[in-house]
Amino acid sequence: MTTSTNKTAIVTGAATGIGRAIAIRLAKDGIAVAVNYVGDSKQADAVVNEIRKAGGIARGFPADVSNVSAIITLFDTVIQEFGGIDIVVANAGTAIMGIPIADVTEADFDRINTVNYKGTYFVLQQAAKHIRNGGRIIQISSTSSLYPAAGLGIYAPSKAAGKVVTEILAQELGHRQISVNSVFPGPTRTPLMEKEVSKEEMERIAQGMNLGRLGEPEDIAGAVAFLASPEGAWINGQQIIANGGGRI
Repeated sequence: MTTSTNKTAIVTGAATGIGRAIAIRLAKDGIAVAVNYVGDSKQADAVVNEIRKAGGIARGFPADVSNVSAIITLFDTVIQEFGGIDIVVANAGTAIMGIPIADVTEADFDRINTVNYKGTYFVLQQAAKHIRNGGRIIQISSTSSLYPAAGLGIYAPSKAAGKVVTEILAQELGHRQISVNSVFPGPTRTPLMEKEVSKEEMERIAQGMNLGRLGEPEDIAGAVAFLASPEGAWINGQQIIANGGGRI
């Protein structure tokens, strides 16, 4: 664990997968982390305990990002606990893959967009309102919105929307020296991917990647940590593609 930077980060959807790896990496860099989660607290508690055992500072904060009131409460509570917010990682998301557009139901559409678009939008809004000058806002998108494929007709657009909001927010917050960027993970081995994609399909995807493997959550966390670091200060309004050079 490095020396504390006296900074605080909120990472949404930080109990598992990419969010978990981001929370642990930021804590390793000396940043106090608000580990946001929804539902069962056991996984979030495990992340918090891992960070604390390594000498870091972390606390779990429940909030369903599909609920705007819950997002507002999340930010208010984190500020009360830590005194302010310097980094916001809008990571929380969900997925439906492998369904043709012709078969998508209104319920499917609402479930995905309530989290991936609405949730991201209002997390970014609260970040804009509360983050300290000189802060960093990082939105986690997906390369599926850059390289669309059959069966992603509901997921890919929901992730593309956040990219546009990020670009606009970068222009609106620049006068406060706040950078706003998106990270686009490619296929990454997470519990969500393992739920939506068969083992055989995951192996096929891995074989087609330039580096011969799927991404790991830690790969994405490294890109986020760079953007959050002093070295990432001059990167703003950009899309960082973290997919090992693949086209998927």
